[in-house]
Amino acid sequence: MSKTLIAGGIAAATFLSYCVYFDYKRRSDPLYKVKLRERRRAERQRAKDSELDFPMPTGIDQMSIQKFFMEQVQLGEEKLGMGDNLGACKHFAAAVMNCGQGYQLLQILQSTMPPEAYKMFMEYLPKAQAKYSKVMMGKTGMKPAAAPGGPTGPAAQPKVSNDRVIAEEAVD
Repeated sequence: MSKTLIAGGIAAATFLSYCVYFDYKRRSDPLYKVKLRERRRAERQRAKDSELDFPMPTGIDQMSIQKFFMEQVQLGEEKLGMGDNLGACKHFAAAVMNCGQGYQLLQILQSTMPPEAYKMFMEYLPKAQAKYSKVMMGKTGMKPAAAPGGPTGPAAQPKVSNDRVIAEEAVD
């Protein structure tokens, strides 16, 4: 019994000394702080990106966009009812960006949402619109500032420009 106790003590001491040695070597590495900063920066960026992760419509035809709009409004109402204000903001933002009458929808949301949730929504909306604009321009192959003589017509114009104006009007 005493031999196993001694062997266990020696094994525990060896393990602890290895842990201390490994920690010392890790912290004395010249690139430790640089790697730590990069890892923390990447984690913050992932958290920021996931905050702006909101649903996008899969189809481009009018019926699929209308269905997507209705689903987003319904999901936003469900999230709001459960107390998940950020989730509701994501779904309502997706609905506003895919709505033909965004200003009217903003007025309806303002009258039906609790004030703190609506304030959060209005702070979230410009960020979501910027990401939506970036995604939509990537899908259409447009650059943020189209050169003269570039693509023209309604298909070349991103839908976001109208929504951005609507959101800015609603904030005033």
